[in-house]
This record gives sequence, C-alpha cells and structure tokens, in this order.
Amino acid sequence: MRTKKRLSKAEGGNVMIEFALLAPVFFMLVMGLVEFVLYQYKCYALNHVVYEASRNLQTGEVQTAADMETAFRDEVCDHAGPMIDCEAIAFDVRAFDDLNDITYPPPEFDEDGNPTNFVFEPGKANQYSVVRAAIHHQFITPFMDKLFRMGPDMPAIVNSYCIVKNEPFSG
Repeated sequence: MRTKKRLSKAEGGNVMIEFALLAPVFFMLVMGLVEFVLYQYKCYALNHVVYEASRNLQTGEVQTAADMETAFRDEVCDHAGPMIDCEAIAFDVRAFDDLNDITYPPPEFDEDGNPTNFVFEPGKANQYSVVRAAIHHQFITPFMDKLFRMGPDMPAIVNSYCIVKNEPFSG
C-alpha cells in the first residue's frame, strides 16, 4: 500500500521519458542482431547445401541419373534446412578439364536480382565440376541494407562456391 501511495504522488516522468527515447534504439539493435544471425545462417546453410550436392557430382550419381538437374535439385532439397528455400537457389554448374581452365563469366542479373547467365553442365569422369550458387536475402530491419551497401528494395545475394574433381565413375 505504501508503494502505491508513493507512486500516485510522484509527479516526475524521467523514467518514462528515458524509456521512450532509448527503447526504439534498443529494440532496433536487438532486431538487427537477430536478422544478422539469420543472414549468417543462410550463408552457412547455402555453403553446406552446395558442398553436399557437389559430393554427388563428384561420385557421378547426378550424371548417371535420367534427369541430371532434377537429381541435383533433389539432393539440394534433401540437405536444405527448414529456413532455406531450396527452390529459390540458383545454381551455375560447369565442367573443366584442368584447374587452370576454371574461369567464370561475371554473373548477370535481371531487374529482380535473378541470374540470367547460369547454366547446368556437370562434368564427366575425371573432370572438375564447379558449382556456384546464389540465393536472395531481404533485410527487414531498417538500416541493415545500408550496412551491406544495398538499396532499400534490393535483396542481398548470398553466394557459395565449390570445386570438386570427379571420380572415375562409369556412365
């Protein structure tokens, strides 16, 4: 009871004003931290998916399938976690005979940020298969796009690469 009387007589609002000034900054920092962790998770998950799918290129499981691209996509979806949309990943798979031959054209994107010059050409036995993958990440927290030097309506593009030498499989 004594506290209730004391609070009802208090006329200062310092704590409320300080909370009103600092709360938005605090909550934006917490949301930015959570969103950055989600962005880093997407980077890690994409690296994992590309690595696991590249292993099936290396062993020839993808190349011996009736529909190579579908077999590759199925492998990707098997390893994608719950927070990554495997259908949204764009892959550029190319084959090279020697490590010195590996060159990639710079990626070209349409107005929506989707790659236009990605191909799917996995290597044969004893060739090098190189996988490049990209997926969008749209920031929600204000100013996060500025930290990553993105425009307000532009998604961040997460990239991953993997190079494997194919085993001497038959097929």
